[in-house]
Amino acid sequence: MKNEARAILRRFEQGRAVVSEDGDYSAASWHRLSPPLVIAQAYCLWVLESVDWQPDEVDRVEEVVRGLFSDPGVARFMGTVDDAVLVTRGVLGDHDAAAEADAREAGTLHNLTALLDAARLRGQLSEPDLDALLEWAVTEVEETLGSGELTRPQIRDGQVGPWDATEVESEDSTASGDRIDLGGLRVPVVAGMRIRPEGIDLQAGEGNAYGVTLNVGGASLQLQVFSAPEGGLWGQARHELVAKIAAAGGEAQEGTGRLGMEIRGTVPGGESGADPVGVRFIGCDGPGWMLRGVLTGLGADSDIIQEQARRIFVGAVVDIRTATPLPNGCVPLHWPPLSGWDDDTTPLFD
Repeated sequence: MKNEARAILRRFEQGRAVVSEDGDYSAASWHRLSPPLVIAQAYCLWVLESVDWQPDEVDRVEEVVRGLFSDPGVARFMGTVDDAVLVTRGVLGDHDAAAEADAREAGTLHNLTALLDAARLRGQLSEPDLDALLEWAVTEVEETLGSGELTRPQIRDGQVGPWDATEVESEDSTASGDRIDLGGLRVPVVAGMRIRPEGIDLQAGEGNAYGVTLNVGGASLQLQVFSAPEGGLWGQARHELVAKIAAAGGEAQEGTGRLGMEIRGTVPGGESGADPVGVRFIGCDGPGWMLRGVLTGLGADSDIIQEQARRIFVGAVVDIRTATPLPNGCVPLHWPPLSGWDDDTTPLFD
């Protein structure tokens, strides 16, 4: 993979177009080992070494990035120096910055290559130095993918949810707050939230639901838990969702949002199916599970996700220890809730 990444850099040095595997300028997938991911990681490592990274070194990062623009390699960066700062903060783990860079269409393979090439010139890296940097990047990516740090902690960052039940029960967990217990899923209680099960007859009173929908603040968020293999399911699920939306006559594309890799698009709506409806898919891989959210309404087609919906998603707790998944991998949820229910503050849908 190091050689493939180096070949992309050579094409850039020769003034040729740099595109991803699908022929686009975008940075391609981030859930598997790929040349774009190696290039991004190599640039990230160079920045970290340049600032002698400490948690409070944000201003120093900006200084380093702005220094790159004195070199000719960044002349081909498609955007402003502010865009380059956002891209850099994004590859360093600032997901808000990554989302803003994505909204500006700045986080492309072309731009990542331009930044790494400028770093090569700025650092006066020899061929052996650059090869060593790329080898280091490949090792880091392989270790990160193996640990799952590009799936679940892309959202969690080790500090926020969604949580596994074992983490919430540990003494050092930062997860807190009241939740509605649905068995395989515990949902945070947010003021004004309305809740309903999906997949059972409400008139029957109880049973197993395949998911749950929460309405709050103009947003509708459906949550489902799936059993997942080691290494995660969210990357594969995203590709399948994009294909399904296209087959149904909608449009969808992957991108980086505040909650990590997501899908944003439109699906046919209204009685005739002619009116497009905005939809946003968010997901998180955990130990043996995937939590998927489908957001419609407020925040579905915006660069900023609806805050209460975000709080519900990252505050959710998944518990599959006694779950029996359905044939499609979906983990059934218990209805009515086991505990945490207050019909005065958290009513059912009408």
